[in-house]
Amino acid sequence: MRCQLTLSPEALATNLALAREWAPAGARVRAMVKADAYGHGLEELISVFAEHADELGVATLDEGLQARSWLGGDMPVFVMSGDKDWDDPDAFRALRQARLVPAISSIDELRLLLDRDPGPSPLPIELKLDTGMGRLGIQERDLEALLSVLGVSTRVRVAGILTHLAAADEPDLASALAQEACFRRLLAILPEALVQGAAIHSCNSGALMQRSLGHTDLGAGTQVVRPGVMLYGAAPSAHLQATSAGARLRQVGRLVARVIEVRVLKTGQAVGYGGTWKVESERPATVAVLGAGYADGCRRSLGNRARVLIRGGSFPIIGRVSMDLISVLVDDHIRVGDEAVLLGDQQGELGSDTIPAWEWASLCGTIPYEIWTGLGSRVARVLET
Repeated sequence: MRCQLTLSPEALATNLALAREWAPAGARVRAMVKADAYGHGLEELISVFAEHADELGVATLDEGLQARSWLGGDMPVFVMSGDKDWDDPDAFRALRQARLVPAISSIDELRLLLDRDPGPSPLPIELKLDTGMGRLGIQERDLEALLSVLGVSTRVRVAGILTHLAAADEPDLASALAQEACFRRLLAILPEALVQGAAIHSCNSGALMQRSLGHTDLGAGTQVVRPGVMLYGAAPSAHLQATSAGARLRQVGRLVARVIEVRVLKTGQAVGYGGTWKVESERPATVAVLGAGYADGCRRSLGNRARVLIRGGSFPIIGRVSMDLISVLVDDHIRVGDEAVLLGDQQGELGSDTIPAWEWASLCGTIPYEIWTGLGSRVARVLET
């Protein structure tokens, strides 16, 4: 076995249950599974989502088609990104055949859709409103034009109206609350019949976790919640990770490798490219070599900084992480064939410990999203049995 991501259905189900617990009563849970379930492997986890979520959210048409092929059935799948190829007639046919619901982010996109969609029946869509994120979304100045276009068309049906909160994971919620107020104001401008017939939603992982901490004014009227990173066991910010809500999340994936060699180095001998680590003690050093590297998503910058778990004990990575190998300073307990945990938990004769995704993220100056989506294609995704 080379590097492997072992996936826990129980952990994922627990996190989905937390999303439902923290959501407003009766809200549907739209599990965000874009980027191959945030790098974890959607095909492997699809049955868990099918059982515990109400609907799925993806970023692109191709992701939606793939999700539908694995999912089957009638669970709604929503395409959330603005990157859609409406110039391709095949895209419309595929969208309709797979029963995918696209989010429309601009008047131009809506007009193009109406001009190119060959379908005989009204296409269900969602309208994305920009309340402060500043990337995608219909702006307030375009609402009149939006209503004008919608008013003369019977070829679309507005199934949802949404916005995306830019800073719901921050300690200061002023920005998020301002976006919520803006969202409510824009909804009030729209015709009552349009709003009543649509699912209204704004709650992402950050907003859900804030709600669990008592900030229930965030997303109070939402009818759908959109948990993403929290489903896989990490909060969207270090601030929320350190809260009671963060403590309840369970990491879904355990990134493991095997010890492929154990060697003894003498005083002065170096390890890895550039010799950035050397044996400085008078006693020999025992070094375990793991079958994993930056081609698997184990960042090069983790060299001489991060740690791994072997037999439940914590051991430092030494030298530079290379494309295929990692060296670890160990003791006499470690043997060839031992499991080394790079991310996740382990119990063994040397103890019990956990390496959360936020530990790597902090060392690399990034966030767990990037850590997980950066796991390499040769890392096997394997469901726990």
